[in-house]
Amino acid sequence: MSTLFLRNKHLLFLTIAVSLVAGASSLVSLPRLEDPRITNRNPLIVTVVPGASPERVEALVTEKIEDALDEIEEIKDLESTSRAGISLVAVELDDAVGQGENDKIFSEIRDKLDQAKREFPPEAQSPLFDDQRGAVAYTLIIGVAWNADAPPELGILTRLGNELADRLRNVSGTEVVRLYGEPAEEIAVTVDPAELADLGLSSEDVARQIRLADAKAPAGVLRSARANYFMEVAGELESLERVAEVPLRGGDELSLVRLGDVAEVRRQWREPPDEIALADGKRAIFVAARMGRGQRVDVWSDAAAQVVDNFRVETGKGVLVETVFDQDRYTSARLGELAGNLLLGALVVMAVVLAMMGWRASLLVGAALPLVAALTLFLLLVAGASLHQMSIFGMIIALGLLIDNAIVVVDETRKLMLKGHRARTAVDRAVRHLFAPLLASTATTVLAFAPIPLLPGNAGDFVGMIGGSVIFALVASFAVSLTSSAARAGLYGKFSAAQEGGSWWQTGIYIPAVDRGFRSALDWGLRRPLLAMLLACSPALLGFAIAPLLGDQFFPPVDRNMFHVQVWMPRETSLGHTRDKLAEIEARIRGYDAVNRVDWLVGGSFPSVYYNLVMNQDNSPDYAHGIITAESAAAVDALVEQLQDDLDASFLGTQIVIREFGQGPPVESDVQFRILGPDIETLQALGEQMRLKLQSHPDVLHTQVTMPRGEPKLWLAADEDEARLTSFALRDLAGQLQANLEGITGGSVLEQLEEMPVRIRFASERRDRLAQVGSTNFVLPGGDWVPLEALGGLELRPELAGVTHFNGQRANTVKGYTRNDSLPINVTYAVLQQLEDQGFQLPSGYRLELGGAVEQDSEATGNLAAYAPILVTLMIATLILTFRSVPLAAMLGVVAVMCVGLALLSTWSIGFPVSFNTILGTLGLIGVGLNDSIVVLAAIRAHPQAREGDRRAIAEEVMGCSRHVLSTTLTTIGGFLPLLLLVGGDFWPSLAIVLAGGVAGATLLAVGFVPTGYVVVQGLTRRFAPRSAAASDHVLEG
Repeated sequence: MSTLFLRNKHLLFLTIAVSLVAGASSLVSLPRLEDPRITNRNPLIVTVVPGASPERVEALVTEKIEDALDEIEEIKDLESTSRAGISLVAVELDDAVGQGENDKIFSEIRDKLDQAKREFPPEAQSPLFDDQRGAVAYTLIIGVAWNADAPPELGILTRLGNELADRLRNVSGTEVVRLYGEPAEEIAVTVDPAELADLGLSSEDVARQIRLADAKAPAGVLRSARANYFMEVAGELESLERVAEVPLRGGDELSLVRLGDVAEVRRQWREPPDEIALADGKRAIFVAARMGRGQRVDVWSDAAAQVVDNFRVETGKGVLVETVFDQDRYTSARLGELAGNLLLGALVVMAVVLAMMGWRASLLVGAALPLVAALTLFLLLVAGASLHQMSIFGMIIALGLLIDNAIVVVDETRKLMLKGHRARTAVDRAVRHLFAPLLASTATTVLAFAPIPLLPGNAGDFVGMIGGSVIFALVASFAVSLTSSAARAGLYGKFSAAQEGGSWWQTGIYIPAVDRGFRSALDWGLRRPLLAMLLACSPALLGFAIAPLLGDQFFPPVDRNMFHVQVWMPRETSLGHTRDKLAEIEARIRGYDAVNRVDWLVGGSFPSVYYNLVMNQDNSPDYAHGIITAESAAAVDALVEQLQDDLDASFLGTQIVIREFGQGPPVESDVQFRILGPDIETLQALGEQMRLKLQSHPDVLHTQVTMPRGEPKLWLAADEDEARLTSFALRDLAGQLQANLEGITGGSVLEQLEEMPVRIRFASERRDRLAQVGSTNFVLPGGDWVPLEALGGLELRPELAGVTHFNGQRANTVKGYTRNDSLPINVTYAVLQQLEDQGFQLPSGYRLELGGAVEQDSEATGNLAAYAPILVTLMIATLILTFRSVPLAAMLGVVAVMCVGLALLSTWSIGFPVSFNTILGTLGLIGVGLNDSIVVLAAIRAHPQAREGDRRAIAEEVMGCSRHVLSTTLTTIGGFLPLLLLVGGDFWPSLAIVLAGGVAGATLLAVGFVPTGYVVVQGLTRRFAPRSAAASDHVLEG
């Protein structure tokens, strides 16, 4: 079997052809996107309760929802916020929930919500379950913007926005299309309070009359012997004229009072709107579309772009249809950059092999690259994976590894042929000799990378395919090297002793002085093995020594020409004032030349342009979220820092946080302290104390608490006794005020496919001033009226701004927003230490939990370590079975531990902190380090004298395999050089330096620690062996 492909050329060439065709087909068929698609485990539940206080929302809505959802065991965390008039419940599913399983759980959540809403108060609306806010960016965002001097025609923008949304929904592969900044149209009935009071009617009475007049209801079925006729009462609300004709008070023609007699009926946009979209300074509607799973972003984007282009031609003057965000642009650039680095790395690898082994061996080894790449792509397709930056980076990591097997096989075949063996014999002996060590090295490397694809949760979804691609490539490399590479080496190698004295391009570069120096160092080390082992491990030990000096980071930021801005005004700020302040902020931002465009959503979260942007702001008039596009990614770092300092100094009463996009799972703020306990006032006091300490840290820009001490609120201090004398309950007072100020709906007008509610309320001038509200008349049950002053006065008092829960318990979360170049994990622990030094203690019944980057990093690291025991056991078992020696397996275990120190040293050498990327790179480095060490150890064990510990024989074997060990080292480093030198940002370099830098130290371990360690192990084995073996001790002294 070892020479099957050598003996059967048809099989060899057909296998190569099938592999290449499979790879090419897979390349065309694989879905393409910029980032891995993270499974949606984070739905949001929004419930509106008009006019309700935070405590009422908490007790009557939020807790009902939490109690119902507690019965679903797949829910990991529930985090809720109860604010005035709204309940927000953020759900996080267990990490083990995968794609396809979440839909079933979402359906169960909907059922539980249907049960919970039966216990809601009458004024509460049905809960909105939004399962489209996962960690996935929109693929395309189009701004339909007003581009004329006249005031914006919102009707035109709305009609065009909906038309474009419908067309994008019809594009094949579209998953969801949503509109942002779309105004809501309604039929406004503006009543005159004085005339209503004279009629003895309230706004609630008017709404009731309109509702009764809207005959959009079935009226039974006439069932005859021959036919059935559905019946309905004529007179439904179908126009403004029909609404105005609704009678409010009966009588003859002279005394009949219709709605139009006491109110103005008109069609208008709801004021204030829930949110406002601004596309590069112009009023707009954002049409955000996202393609579904399994699609190629380039193909989908081309189809969507054609739709947008056709739509743009059809729009009239005054409307600008512009692309706010196009993911395909970033995907093409990112994948193109990584693919270019992959090809450049392959060229570097080929150059290294040429320099080390000559042109013939270089071609034989290099031919394995396209074969392994093709098989890896095919395995990705079979596994249902996608082509994105993580899977491509996995292939870049594998580039240096997958060539190792081919180098070893070709070099071993070459050495045997140089000794005079025929091609078939050389291939047979090479394959038989290398099968076990290559299988062991492949298995240990696969096991080293296995925790990455096995990692559950969002972190696993994000980085999993790095390990998956490496594993696929390693398996393919093992198969190709022992079949195709070995056969081709036998067929076309034509290695002979006559060639060894030829030019460097025939046999590789050979420097006698270097060879003699290495042999001298090796002989010295074998004579002093303990000292040599210590020297070989010294770089790794240095890495462990400097580890405390390295900072901690979850994931590095991404290199991108976009970043986002969050603006928080005081909580009582209106949407209009937030927009006015935003105009000043935007003018300041546009003063920087590096800024290309600025887009905003006022009142809510901007539609996601990056997969881990958290969209958790709804109905927030005090909030604005902006996306800034810079002229280049290189300008972002300096621009963010300058803007942050400038805006903080210019707008002192506003919290402004400017952040670069980060990699990894989504997190709202990097630093979070979660205080849990029963009493609101105690939670507020503790939260404020921690917030002040957090704010004092130099790397913290702004801080917030989820349960602030209070926000201003107007209270009607009603005299209950006086109200009762008028047969008026306090709830009736609240109902009439709510209807007069916010409005109350009664019926609706159906116009084609659009249903517009009829809203009754006072004119804006009667409800936007305190004096006018204070002069409101209340209509009594008997039809009389009484002024508000007669029942009480208005007072301005602070009220609790909101109540937050975490897993059903009250929790005040202190949030810190840090500078972009800071290390949030270090900030978190530094603040904790300061609090501890000052004697900060929580009262009994309260506890503190860490959130933000610390929580995400701890969970991801813990999940990564979950499989460590079984994988380490399997790795040890593989080594023991391969070498049939526990001491030798233990020696290789020391190599694995030393690789951790080398990873730390490499990270320190380039000035990076320890991040999750460092951990991922360390896992890979362990596999690489063991790979070389196993090859050297296998060579020693294969020689009869070296196996017994003969130093001269050990040195000869190490020298014999040093060429391909050094070649694999240089190819691994060469594969990462483009990522280190040509790719900007910190994400890829922070991972590449661990492997590229660490593999140099791993080579020192392979050629320095392993042979000297083998001498020590053999010495210890003989010392503790039975005396009958003492006769062979002289071998160690040779």
